[in-house]
Amino acid sequence: MLKPYVHLMRRPGASAFFTAGILGRMPISMIGLGIVILIAQESGSYGLAGAVSGVAVIAGALTGPIQGRLVDRFGQRTLLIVGSVLCTIGLAALLVAVRADSATWVLYLLSFVAGGTRPQVGSFVRARWTHLLGRGRALQTAFALEAVGDEVVFIVGPVLVTTLATQASPYAALAAAGVLGLAGGIWLASLRASDPPGRGKADGAEQAPLPWLSLMLLSLIGLGLGATLGGVEVVTIAFTTEKGQAELSGVVLAVWAFGSLLAGLWYGSVHWRAPVERRLLFGAILLAVSLAPLPWVDSVLLVGVVLFFCGFTIAPTMVALTACVEEWVPPQRLTEAITWTVTGILLGVAPGNAASGHAVDVWGPSTAYWVPFSIGITCALVAALATTFARPKTRFAHN
Repeated sequence: MLKPYVHLMRRPGASAFFTAGILGRMPISMIGLGIVILIAQESGSYGLAGAVSGVAVIAGALTGPIQGRLVDRFGQRTLLIVGSVLCTIGLAALLVAVRADSATWVLYLLSFVAGGTRPQVGSFVRARWTHLLGRGRALQTAFALEAVGDEVVFIVGPVLVTTLATQASPYAALAAAGVLGLAGGIWLASLRASDPPGRGKADGAEQAPLPWLSLMLLSLIGLGLGATLGGVEVVTIAFTTEKGQAELSGVVLAVWAFGSLLAGLWYGSVHWRAPVERRLLFGAILLAVSLAPLPWVDSVLLVGVVLFFCGFTIAPTMVALTACVEEWVPPQRLTEAITWTVTGILLGVAPGNAASGHAVDVWGPSTAYWVPFSIGITCALVAALATTFARPKTRFAHN
């Protein structure tokens, strides 16, 4: 199963930009949680902590497509350097502002700066794989490897934040996110051989139109996936707390992510004959269906078991979503297109959290699991619409 990944890592420069990409993505899983822990401890308000954290997430989602468009035009190096530095400065200023008990609007502003300038490293690295490999089976394996990398980030990041916050200081936890992001961004920027060249206006990049209807439907699928996963996370934390085992919430969610990691490794090692649209639809349906047992489960152990197998549907669905983008859009605008789907996922997490949290308050954790299940079913219906009726006539890759 690992042989295709060994071949990938032997490609010139691949292991370096993959590792730098993992490091540069660490802030994704650390900034939001770090802000919540820091502000909640200093102010005593989880409402303020969640709001300031949410601003960072929304800022990143809003600026993502703009970053992608700039990178497709001018290359990644400048944006990586400038974005990494500005993000780190924004986080440092936020630490100072919290320490100084600054006005709430200052916290919102600095959170927006930190989140909005954070480079979209995941999209940039996927564009590098496309530049290195061309289009075909090896690229699908690379996308699966990146999905595994995402899971590693979301397993290690929260553990690192909570460990630093409890053993050292919440200031140290958020500072670590800035340092890791800066190191990863500068390292990736230094790897110029793998950086896809910017195409500017001269070679027709601006004349390569995006299939906007198809891309927006794919982004809507991403939004549904983000809302589903965000909802499950909130309800699971509430469920473990209700059962008097709140300390196991992180373990249960890590098991969930580990299932996705294993599935990503397996998915990328298989030579798929089915069209990528069918794989996306099948993955979205399985993800929704795999959540159905959760409202009926009454123990933390069984929730962990269900989520472990549910995790097997996450990475393959995410990989298929990215692969659809890769096939449906012109190569000149690939980074911009990928950032649209990433934006959808990021924007989906907050309403998924909110809706599921409200359901927990009204009905209790077990019944609240029906909310992410319902969102997942809706997401699968959108996937059916997108993959059946909204596929663009022009294709840019074939598996």
